[in-house]
Amino acid sequence: MAITERAIEREQSGQSLAELSIVLVLFLVLTFGIVDAGRLIFAYNAVSAGAREGVRWAVVRGATSPLGTATKDDIRTFVQSRTVGTTVAVDATWTPDTQPGSTVAVTVTSPFSPIAPFPLVPKTITLRSTSSMVISR
Repeated sequence: MAITERAIEREQSGQSLAELSIVLVLFLVLTFGIVDAGRLIFAYNAVSAGAREGVRWAVVRGATSPLGTATKDDIRTFVQSRTVGTTVAVDATWTPDTQPGSTVAVTVTSPFSPIAPFPLVPKTITLRSTSSMVISR
């Protein structure tokens, strides 16, 4: 039984279709993985910068500051205004109090949800950053 040119062409087109489907799936998984990694880095950078800016803002607003003493709500409002594009929760603690020489710590957390559901990757990742400094005024 002789194989005609048409039969060979049909086999090759079927093979090309199978190869395309495998390569396309791998390409899309890689592309979505890169996009999600970029989004994750952006969100963590916003969380980290928010914690740093919040603690810097708080250390110059201690009990003896002419600007007034910073409260948790003040710090929360300040940090949330600086982290545009990322939903954050902010907490601040003073050790032992708001007097100069004491320590203030600002913790910023944010939930991150990847675009594509990958196996072994949780549906929500909690990003957290804490920054602390000594109150100067």
